[in-house]
Amino acid sequence: MELIWIPISVLGALLQAVRLAGQKSLNVRLSAMVTTYVRAFFGLPLILVYLFAVKTATGQPFPEIHATFLLYALGASIAQVAGTVLLIKLFTLRNFAVGTTLPKTDTMMTAIIGSLLFSEVISGAGWIAIALTLAGVLLLTAARTGLKAFTAWKPTLIGIGTALGFCFSYLFLREASLSLGTGDFLIRAACTVVAVVGLQAVFLGGWLLYREPEGLKAMFPDWRLCGFVGVTSALGSICWFTAMTLQNASYVRSVGQVEAIFALLISYFYFKERVNKAELGGIAVIVAGVLLFLL
Repeated sequence: MELIWIPISVLGALLQAVRLAGQKSLNVRLSAMVTTYVRAFFGLPLILVYLFAVKTATGQPFPEIHATFLLYALGASIAQVAGTVLLIKLFTLRNFAVGTTLPKTDTMMTAIIGSLLFSEVISGAGWIAIALTLAGVLLLTAARTGLKAFTAWKPTLIGIGTALGFCFSYLFLREASLSLGTGDFLIRAACTVVAVVGLQAVFLGGWLLYREPEGLKAMFPDWRLCGFVGVTSALGSICWFTAMTLQNASYVRSVGQVEAIFALLISYFYFKERVNKAELGGIAVIVAGVLLFLL
């Protein structure tokens, strides 16, 4: 049970890779804000079902909800929306590969900021593992796009902003879950994911109702794809929140770098794209970093 957070993180990474593909398709027809809202609107019902399933299966009462928990949940909610909106904006840029790789620097940001300002306690081996997984992702990108691509300032700045948004969302949600004093990791993670996604559904939905009412209506003709994004997002959030209740946010996100490997495998098997030796080297470095967490 001590290392159960690792397979949960890997599953979360797989679901995220699939969900991002769906969001990229949605963004062709919907704005960045509406595409972001799809996650909350279509995912919240499944998350609520999960919460009550956990409560029924474990027989535990709901933890006491207090102001500190709600503040952390609100911080995670806002930071996640900001990060997702910026990430979706990257879909419209030519340097998509670079722009979507730079957000992966959220692992190192989470480790540094979490150690300085939050409750992250990282061992020497942990720092090495974080650095290895990040280096592997950057190597994968450099192998496909070349180092010169990283000089494109617009996707670089948006990518770094995306990483910061996700970094704070991870740290806030872990603090929110830890602030719930009672219950095991399942019920605390379930309550946290409901609070974060529920807050997003309320404040982002209200903003869109005022600013983009036609955009909200535009979701429903695409209900199948929106439902797919909502379900994969809900399941992915459950995985991430559960793993981060059990382990440091920076460790969880480092293992989550295997998402880059899943993306490469999809390119190879589905799109029939070739994989070069540098990309294989990047995969090896990522795997080495993940294996360090098993030691």
